[in-house]
Amino acid sequence: MRGRNGVSDQTLVTSATRHQPTASPDTHPPIRHGGFTLVEVLIVIAMIAVLAGLLLPSLSKGRQRARRLVCLNNLRQFAVADLLYLDENRQLPALDSLIPSSLSLDRLKLLSKGLGMPLPPGALITWPKRASQPTWFNCPMAADSGMAEGLTLGGGIYTGYDYVAGLEESLMVSNHFATVVNPGHAADLKNSRRGALWSDVLNEFLVSEPRRFEFFHHRTKVAYPDFRFHAEELDGFHRAWSDGSVEWVTGSRIRLTGPDSPDLRLAHIFGNSYF
Repeated sequence: MRGRNGVSDQTLVTSATRHQPTASPDTHPPIRHGGFTLVEVLIVIAMIAVLAGLLLPSLSKGRQRARRLVCLNNLRQFAVADLLYLDENRQLPALDSLIPSSLSLDRLKLLSKGLGMPLPPGALITWPKRASQPTWFNCPMAADSGMAEGLTLGGGIYTGYDYVAGLEESLMVSNHFATVVNPGHAADLKNSRRGALWSDVLNEFLVSEPRRFEFFHHRTKVAYPDFRFHAEELDGFHRAWSDGSVEWVTGSRIRLTGPDSPDLRLAHIFGNSYF
């Protein structure tokens, strides 16, 4: 069959085929080398940021719970040591400090002996800073705070815990350094009734500003350099009893309202104590 110019269709097809470009045997599809585009990198960074935002609060809460367990275990051990002392001596160890949060070397030696735990050698004044001391008698939050390092005004060391057994019979009270408020809460030396032995530090400075409470278990993410908080920032505190039990007291269960609070236990010349 012929076209308009007298050329056969077969000739046209053959000619068109002859002029089509042919693939070179050395030609290959483009190869993508290793690496990421800028868009891919930005997507990965965004995903990591989202995951970090989700995980970091959980990690922080987990760390806080772990520290709380350390405190609970420390106070339970203290209560065990004191009850062993009670069995041998028919009374609990006397409160020999003029400040509840100040533990003397003699008091620490009693705990060390009862529990078979080590103490740094030498006088208290030669001891290393709290972060380098044994953890069994130090609140982990107090150790990290760097607060009240060295000897305290009470002549002992600050561990983040208050010892309160025999409070009403103590030199602290008889020498008028402090007055017991709402008595009957702390254990007496003979342990004739269930009473408080130990607690996490929970003190109130005698100032008018609202941020005046000293504690380590706080709700806020802000850690004030002086560890003074508002009352509503208290997450809670631990309390060990003379029957060997230890409890976690939530902040909502205690009223930090000063002299009129039914939960105030000790009015000291340096501040109020709740336990």
